[in-house]
Amino acid sequence: MKKTIIIAIIALLGLSEQANAQLYVGGSIGFHAGFTDDRFTSLAVSPDIGYGLGDWNFGAILNINTYTNKADGLSSMRLGITPYAEYYIFSAGPVSLFAEAGIGLLYAMYFNQEDPKNQFIYNPYLAPGIEVSLTDNFSVMCHLGRLDWDSETRNLGFSLSGEALSLGLYYSF
Repeated sequence: MKKTIIIAIIALLGLSEQANAQLYVGGSIGFHAGFTDDRFTSLAVSPDIGYGLGDWNFGAILNINTYTNKADGLSSMRLGITPYAEYYIFSAGPVSLFAEAGIGLLYAMYFNQEDPKNQFIYNPYLAPGIEVSLTDNFSVMCHLGRLDWDSETRNLGFSLSGEALSLGLYYSF
């Protein structure tokens, strides 16, 4: 098994040299707290790994989200993976605009409830974004909003505002 993984990594690195492709790692961390009547905390950790090939990036994000509401004692955890594809639409110097499409596949576990309802949730989405290259290897990616379907609430959502902003730091090999 170890030999197979090593051979796959060497093959990807060889392909990246010939096709001007790059392996990258990165992700984001988020924390949100409310101090009104709800008194809640939310933590999200989302490491990301992907492979860039020309104007396209293909990758996956591991999602770990926790939520605790101190007012009613409810808490939940969501674990999932989000495969995605990005297409770079425009580049000017260190700034690039891209569109991302993916599908979040999450398993939600609810704790401290009389009738806990663990469930599988899927969220297909489209999201515009901006990437700013800080150096040859480091870049910052910013998603500006998203259009998505939430299978948990059965809602179609659209957000394009400063409140829907997400930032991530990435390192390209």
